Amino acid sequence: MWFKKNVIDIKQIEKVEQKLNIQLPSFFVDFYIKKEKLIRKFKKLSNDEDYITLTTDFNWMIEFNRDFHKLPRTEGLCKNKICIGTDGCGNDSFISLDGNDFRVFKIDHEIANDLIDKESGDFVWEDDRMGTYDSLEHYLEEEIKILKEFRN
Repeated sequence: MWFKKNVIDIKQIEKVEQKLNIQLPSFFVDFYIKKEKLIRKFKKLSNDEDYITLTTDFNWMIEFNRDFHKLPRTEGLCKNKICIGTDGCGNDSFISLDGNDFRVFKIDHEIANDLIDKESGDFVWEDDRMGTYDSLEHYLEEEIKILKEFRN
């Protein structure tokens, strides 16, 4: 089980930044340092390698962003965003690389195309149909709640 054998290696975040040529927001890095207990609680509940709502595998983060999403981008789809997780069914979660935006966006793959602005080519991040959370902590707490409901 992941939560018994793994330690969150903050130094790996530097590797993400280097490989993707980005600066991750300080709130993202701080979350991994200050909320390890919450992350471990989530990982214990999920116990599924494909359910990576909030990744702790920073090699996955590099590969998924670079190879699958072709991120980061300075224009077009997911401009200035980075994927932090997926549910394994195509619903991916993103944060902004702008350190002043603390929200987490979860995009439902079934309506993703409807959320794209034709002019900018990017998602309409303010759309009410977009899953939006005001912080990483709120996001992970909601995911924990969903997992608990699913288990019952």
